[in-house]
Amino acid sequence: MQLKIMPKKKRLSAGRVPLILFLCQMISALEVPLDPKLLEDLVQPPTITQQSPKDYIIDPRENIVIQCEAKGKPPPSFSWTRNGTHFDIDKDPLVTMKPGTGTLIINIMSEGKAETYEGVYQCTARNERGAAVSNNIVVRPSRSPLWTKEKLEPITLQSGQSLVLPCRPPIGLPPPIIFWMDNSFQRLPQSERVSQGLNGDLYFSNVLPEDTREDYICYARFNHTQTIQQKQPISVKVISVDELNDTIAANLSDTEFYGAKSSRERPPTFLTPEGNASNKEELRGNVLSLECIAEGL
Repeated sequence: MQLKIMPKKKRLSAGRVPLILFLCQMISALEVPLDPKLLEDLVQPPTITQQSPKDYIIDPRENIVIQCEAKGKPPPSFSWTRNGTHFDIDKDPLVTMKPGTGTLIINIMSEGKAETYEGVYQCTARNERGAAVSNNIVVRPSRSPLWTKEKLEPITLQSGQSLVLPCRPPIGLPPPIIFWMDNSFQRLPQSERVSQGLNGDLYFSNVLPEDTREDYICYARFNHTQTIQQKQPISVKVISVDELNDTIAANLSDTEFYGAKSSRERPPTFLTPEGNASNKEELRGNVLSLECIAEGL
């Protein structure tokens, strides 16, 4: 009978185990820095770094610049599509591409029209590792159409009634900035009682005799074309209750006199747009503004 003596196993003390685990975590957390030259030689697919806005409104008096820049290893080459088909810039003497980028420069200052280059553009950056595409860029020249000529009849109404002075500016691209002034180019004062709507109309929750004037003028400013157009002046006469008698009423036509509502205090009601319904459209990502305007006394 042979006896085999087994060596005694060593047991780690409880205090040494956390130390070993801590050292393992430190070693695994160490990062070996990469050689900068290695990063320079690393092949990378293209990435778009700069591009024109999706809705790109241009000044028709200046050259058109459609931006497209990208990075990648090796440096990418660029191409464009216009309205879904390949845009061959070599066939158009007015179109050049900025060296080192995909930015297009369309020289319309010497000749050509901005309307000719209106459309949907998309840039593609490509190298041996792949390709990157820009957003669809809708290029449209700014427009400032003339105001429609109209004959505006003077408005006569009783003190305390509500009133809406229509502006109806021409549809421009982008939409014009609307403001109301008088013949002296002074802005008309606004308050809780008098306010301008988002559509440019001037709203009076109730009129007072001091609102009487002959030069309510709506102006439309088109920033891209740096032009300002004005509507024909609107004349408003507010008759106080003391002035309103049978003789005055007899001299006013039905179209001149806005009803015979009493100027006594009344609960507020909403001033609504013309027609049975209204709608508001806005591009995704933009701020949508909705308004609520009341009349009352």
